[in-house]
Amino acid sequence: MKEFEVLLEELAVTSDIASQCTVISRLGETGERKAADFLIKYLSKEIDNEIKSHITNALIKMSAKRAPIQLLKLLRHNSWVTRMKAAEILGEIGDKRAVYPLIRTLRIDPEQTVKEWAAISLGKIGDKKASKPLVASLLSDPNFEVRMESANALGRLGEKKSTNSLLDAYYLDDDYRVKWAAASALVKLDEEKSRELIKELTDNLIDIIRTEKDEVIVGAAAKTLGEIGTEISAKVLLKTMKISRELVRLEINLALGRMAKRFNYQNKEEFVKNIQ
Repeated sequence: MKEFEVLLEELAVTSDIASQCTVISRLGETGERKAADFLIKYLSKEIDNEIKSHITNALIKMSAKRAPIQLLKLLRHNSWVTRMKAAEILGEIGDKRAVYPLIRTLRIDPEQTVKEWAAISLGKIGDKKASKPLVASLLSDPNFEVRMESANALGRLGEKKSTNSLLDAYYLDDDYRVKWAAASALVKLDEEKSRELIKELTDNLIDIIRTEKDEVIVGAAAKTLGEIGTEISAKVLLKTMKISRELVRLEINLALGRMAKRFNYQNKEEFVKNIQ
């Protein structure tokens, strides 16, 4: 009996969630199209969120180049968690047929988290047809998380026509996380136009790193410095990491990794060694 059929039989007689998740992961490792079709159907019917997460990871692991049409249909599912997982998978697959369904989701889905993932996935797919909807979301969505992810996605798309909208978001948005995401996107789009803004923001972020007590804010500042900061700001991050708690240290480590990549070092360790 083929592995796929064996795994289906195992799944049919497995009652506890942990064992089901193990079998689902193994189905993802088969790489078979019929396993993908089965998992998508399973995702559409499953109600347990842990199992949904394992199905999502299994489908992503299969690395399909084209999204089955059933997966696109899940963007209209009655469960917001299922819609969110579908959006996540579509971004990882990168099939451009998902662009318009994801734009629709970004515009009209009633659930904030689903819209966030629609924005993230549009950025990953990289089709510039998503620029205008992302700009509209950046400037008008009531949820800061959606505006923030729209800014991040615009940075990924590299559409310079969105530069002025990102500048508006930086200067006018009332949430610092959206401002910082807009600045990070601007660095990728138009270094000349954003040079003074980035210098100003970098100085502000360094002050925050040195003086702020709220770990969430310090972590967000570290993340943004990873996108826009200089080697001088990296030294500040290193000093801060020595006295920070685990959450902040994690963000600083990730930020230093981003800096190493931006400055063309082979790895974070080489970068850190050079700035010490």
